[in-house]
Amino acid sequence: MAESRRDTAAGPVARGAAGWALPVALIAALLTLAVVALRLAPPAPLPAGAPADRFSAGRARAVLAELAGDGQPHPVGSPAAAAVRERILANLRAAGYQPQVEEGFACSRGGACATVENVVAELPGREPDSAVLLAAHYDSVAGGPGIADDLAGVAAILEVARILKAGPPPRHSILFLLDEGEEAGLLGAEAFFAGSPEAPRVRAAVNLEARGSSGRSLMFETSPDNAWLVRLYAGSVRRPATSSVFATIYERLPNDTDFTVMKRRGISGLNFAFIGDWEHYHTAHDDLADLSLASLQHHGDNALGTARALAGADIGRPHRGRAVFFDLLGWKTIWWPAAWNLALALAGLALLALAAVRLRGRGLLPGRALALGLAAWPLAVVATGIVGFLLFFLLQLVGAFRVPWPARPFPGEATFWFLGATVALATVGWVRRAGFAGLWVGCWLWWGLCGLLLALVLPGASYLFVVPVLVAGVAALSLPASEEGRALATVLPAVAAGLVWFPIVIPLYEGMGVSLLPVIGLLVALVLTSLLPLVAEAAGAWRFGLPALAGFLAVVMAVGVVVVPQFSPQSPRRLNLSYVEDADAHRGRWVVPSLAPLPPPLAKAAAFGRRPAPPFPWSPLPAYSAPAPALGLAAPELTVLEDVNVGGKRNLRLRLRSPRGAPVGIVVIPAGAGVESLAVGGHEVPSPPRGPSGGWRTLAVLTLPAPGIEIEAVVKAVGPQPWTVLDRTPGLPPAGAALLQARPDTAVPGQDGDVTTVSRKVAI
Repeated sequence: MAESRRDTAAGPVARGAAGWALPVALIAALLTLAVVALRLAPPAPLPAGAPADRFSAGRARAVLAELAGDGQPHPVGSPAAAAVRERILANLRAAGYQPQVEEGFACSRGGACATVENVVAELPGREPDSAVLLAAHYDSVAGGPGIADDLAGVAAILEVARILKAGPPPRHSILFLLDEGEEAGLLGAEAFFAGSPEAPRVRAAVNLEARGSSGRSLMFETSPDNAWLVRLYAGSVRRPATSSVFATIYERLPNDTDFTVMKRRGISGLNFAFIGDWEHYHTAHDDLADLSLASLQHHGDNALGTARALAGADIGRPHRGRAVFFDLLGWKTIWWPAAWNLALALAGLALLALAAVRLRGRGLLPGRALALGLAAWPLAVVATGIVGFLLFFLLQLVGAFRVPWPARPFPGEATFWFLGATVALATVGWVRRAGFAGLWVGCWLWWGLCGLLLALVLPGASYLFVVPVLVAGVAALSLPASEEGRALATVLPAVAAGLVWFPIVIPLYEGMGVSLLPVIGLLVALVLTSLLPLVAEAAGAWRFGLPALAGFLAVVMAVGVVVVPQFSPQSPRRLNLSYVEDADAHRGRWVVPSLAPLPPPLAKAAAFGRRPAPPFPWSPLPAYSAPAPALGLAAPELTVLEDVNVGGKRNLRLRLRSPRGAPVGIVVIPAGAGVESLAVGGHEVPSPPRGPSGGWRTLAVLTLPAPGIEIEAVVKAVGPQPWTVLDRTPGLPPAGAALLQARPDTAVPGQDGDVTTVSRKVAI
């Protein structure tokens, strides 16, 4: 029997398409997801016997094991850091280099100051007046051995240095910078660019970092005018892993690496890092056993390829123009000038408009169908966002998601992936009367408008919409108006959407943690809107069964989030223990910074309060406190050497000293002092960034010499002010043995580790 015109407007030309099109589309979407997930793995590591001109993770690991020594933390200025430095020097000399140690002093914007010792070596080029810098830092935090962050980067550079030394001289010299003090506030890089005689020659840089112990070596940051750099990157690496979305996000985060210093100095370059297994980052689990050799291989391949490319490029002249870029399944880097974005977005919208005109001319797109179709996309996305954030809030109420990265992330991730599928597919029932044509045009017009908006305000992220829209427009105009053609017009852009979106959505949790889970659910729903036209035309079993199944799985996974332990010995909680002695009150206390409740054995080991509170007036982080014995440790000293009133302001010269030989001395200045300037050892301390400090000014000298160090300050307050001075040593005193024993194997120290602090107030 012939179809009526009304049936044609509401549905496909022949309803038989719904019998096979949706299953095929779902299979295509799942295959796309599987292929993307497989290609997100780093390349296989090469053994120590690999060809000498290839980077070998096997050889680099042997170097890394030598550098690590006994695997102890080696923070800036420590004897352990000095031992690592000597091993680096020995390795470079064995490779035929003549490395130099450059000593400097630097202060961070956060008020941390230290003496640093950077290792610098050079591979001379045919044009030695310009140089490419290959950089990594060799210091670690006090709470972990720093194998991935960043001795893996150091070992990779040493292997690259060996390879390049055996080859022909490059066009431009290559400088190898292995600096100290990055963890303390980028101090080594600051000292290098402020005082090294080699720094003025640097025209381009490659920096190696890590924020985890596994995963791909991502090229996640570039200098601003990056089109020429992206072109070089695309032609020089074997397994690209990058996206201008990463660079766009990172620019808006309060995170820094040594590359931040390079960008401030106007140096062009690329920044690489692997970020898998964040739970090992800055803890005792950042060790050799947990480092992925595949990540080390990828790191080294990237460093070698980009260093060679930059050393042979025209780096002596200014380069202009930004790029939009992404890797296609790790096989090829796709990029174009950001200036093309607006034209591409408009072209996609134009193609969609032509497709809509064709459908309307054939009577397949009445006004009501288009209106309902236009309502489908925002309904699916907004509804998913609302439901997702409500579910996240409810899970937090019952005790889930108290840490950024729980030990077993699968239940949490799966909950919001299934939630996104549930809400997106369920919304079709509200707008089903739009029919295939109305939903197809309505959804893709929204995609096109998002692409246009991002092309104007966030160009680096625009390709996520522009690429699928262009595929949708071309498919709609080139395919025949048949069952197969219309199915392909849905499947092809849906696959394109998966190819560009899944490489962003899958690692989003890895990069940002549980706080982004509702956003992940929203993005999953957004991608699935590309399939809504076929879902609306499917038989009832498919149309109702798919969201019901997804919803059931979301509930099961949500239960898993609540019942599965958030910590394990392999993915432990970060829990530092501190002893703090108030020398004025002759009183000690145990302090454990934490938002979540303490582990029961630890809570029983001392009389900790039930609620955490900031341990100091200037500290924004809450902590549990318990009484501890006063040990009578020698208090730090802050002595006034000179106090001169100039123009109504006090010019102070002070000496900070630790009689007990603590390596770290800290001065906390109250807001009422009105600090105008600070200098340590003759070096100016930059003004701190704005933050939740309450006006307090903190100065930390991390390499405090035994005789002390001079501090100069200009303050507005003419009367005495109660300054606080503290010193800090690593580890707990013997009285803390019971606490150390009570800390379970599901908790480890991190960042600054366990410390002993003595404080006193000084009237200045």
